Amino acid sequence: MPHSANAPVFRYRAVAPNGSVVHGRIEAADRSSAIAQLQQQGHVPITLEISAPASGLRGLLAREIGGPRRPGPRLIAELVGRLALLLEAGIALGAALALLATSEGATVAREQAATLLRRLRAGASLADAMAAAGNTFPPLIVAMVRAGEASGTLSPTLGRLATHLARAETVRQSVRSALVYPAVLIATAAGSFLLVLLVVLPQLEPIFADAKGEMPLLTRLAFGASTLLRQDWWVILIATAILALLAHRLLADPGMRARRDAVMLRLPVLGMALRRAEAGRLARVLGTLVGGGVALPAALVLAQPVLANRVVANEVAKVTAAVREGGGLAGPISRTGVFPDLAVQMIRIGEATGRLDAMLLRLADLLEADVQRTLDRALALLVPFLTIGLGAFVAAIIASVMLAVLSINDLVH
Repeated sequence: MPHSANAPVFRYRAVAPNGSVVHGRIEAADRSSAIAQLQQQGHVPITLEISAPASGLRGLLAREIGGPRRPGPRLIAELVGRLALLLEAGIALGAALALLATSEGATVAREQAATLLRRLRAGASLADAMAAAGNTFPPLIVAMVRAGEASGTLSPTLGRLATHLARAETVRQSVRSALVYPAVLIATAAGSFLLVLLVVLPQLEPIFADAKGEMPLLTRLAFGASTLLRQDWWVILIATAILALLAHRLLADPGMRARRDAVMLRLPVLGMALRRAEAGRLARVLGTLVGGGVALPAALVLAQPVLANRVVANEVAKVTAAVREGGGLAGPISRTGVFPDLAVQMIRIGEATGRLDAMLLRLADLLEADVQRTLDRALALLVPFLTIGLGAFVAAIIASVMLAVLSINDLVH
């Protein structure tokens, strides 16, 4: 397409009607016109940027240098939830954002609300304003907000989105809370271990300097570890850093990560829990997107980055390709072999009754509850075993000291 002298050119990434991700350039008078052109082609815009730096609204939306700090998932969930409540109360979008920008709460959330309001007043839609924030608002949020604005159902769409984000945050907080006690146990054991090796044993070392006999094996190991930590700590630090870097690079490699994820799925108990967790996450996102007016192929594309397991994400990509060809969701899901039978059955029922979004959300509730029960049982078993194991480890260190003390007379004579 020939470019006119005045019309800006936008770079875009969008989800096509068949679910594929497309990208390219489009010429339009402004962002709204560019979005309208993409939507006329059946595309769901994900990102839209001015091709070159611009001033005014174009510069504001394309790259707002020195913008607000990026809030975390919890603050994003709170921001969307409070915005949904204000819109449900009948407050206009601009007024709602103004209230959020001046209300009590985290400074970073207020800054983000103020930035959204500024972009809104400059002529952008809420979805455009969120998309211009870079990675602050994930494509899932931007796509749902755009669908809600296009269908005139922004308030209920934000309500569904707020519910989804709140549930995801609840799961994250639940896992973190459950891991607090094991982390405290490990930290306490590590502190005791270092205290004995770095403080207690060095004070006893002169006593054994002139010993003629041989110390017990456990005592020799403890004194050797103490000497290693005190004299060669820098070697241990460098070796640990190198190993951590190598592990990070290996896990960052797509092939290695895929092999690791495949092994995780094959583990006896953990594998099934991971399958259910991924199925629940997929069902939650799909149900939220489809209920918000996003077409199923596009929803499947947007849901893939949410999945933590690469093997499952690759299978969902195959499902997306099958759905693009006009098939239903239940058949391709069942052929993957990575999702539980319950998921296949409920999806099939949802498609048969025409209530796929509601059935997906119900499926997510069931799977998330099941995963939570499994996690609770696993932690209930882990804590006693961890306590016993760490206690035995510390006891061995203390025993090495006691054996040394008790054998002093024998060693000296």
